[in-house]
Amino acid sequence: MRKHPPPDNVRRVRAIGKNLRGVVISKTGRIVQFESFAERLLILCLDRDHTVRDYVSQPETFHFQDSQGKNRRYTPDFMVWHDNGHIEIHEVTRSDRRDKPSIQQRENAAQVICQQRAWTYIVHTENTLPNATQTANLLALFAYRPSVYDNPAITKQVQIFLLTNLITTWQVLTEHLTALSIASIHEIEQALLHLLWHDDIATDLSQSIWSDATIISHIKIWWVGV
Repeated sequence: MRKHPPPDNVRRVRAIGKNLRGVVISKTGRIVQFESFAERLLILCLDRDHTVRDYVSQPETFHFQDSQGKNRRYTPDFMVWHDNGHIEIHEVTRSDRRDKPSIQQRENAAQVICQQRAWTYIVHTENTLPNATQTANLLALFAYRPSVYDNPAITKQVQIFLLTNLITTWQVLTEHLTALSIASIHEIEQALLHLLWHDDIATDLSQSIWSDATIISHIKIWWVGV
């Protein structure tokens, strides 16, 4: 990794000032690179999106000519494959950088290339990525992504309860599941957090769902599983 990029990546991420950079393992087992905290946030969103089949970082280098006729190269941040077969190219940047002529030319070139291939080009900024509260919630839930927290028996009972009651609170749901004696409260909470991460059940992530590392009992919960 110090000399070569991960498989299917055309380059390694590099240090740019004091930017955050690193790698994570995606939901499909890929090694995915990021070179900013904002890119890390997008990875969290891609990982939870049920419509995303797979994604890769640093996927391809686009070649184009700028307004002066000079040859330029541009490697976007991510390529995303959806379940319906559609492909997207995703770029993460700061909103203030998009006013620069070089960035505008790069984006325009990427738009043309993607249109020619029937792909979609998407640019993310701090205005479209999760805010501070959503980020804190997602980073906390990320710990419960592993399948070890998946409990089919609990999932079945959660689905039955929420499809009947439509919306409830964390406290009511955990009390209902505890009364069924299918698992300990600790296992129930872990299974619910796993479902929250995978967006099978949902809550309002724009509001903090944690207080002193404990889930807030009155947060609203509803079923969105497919």
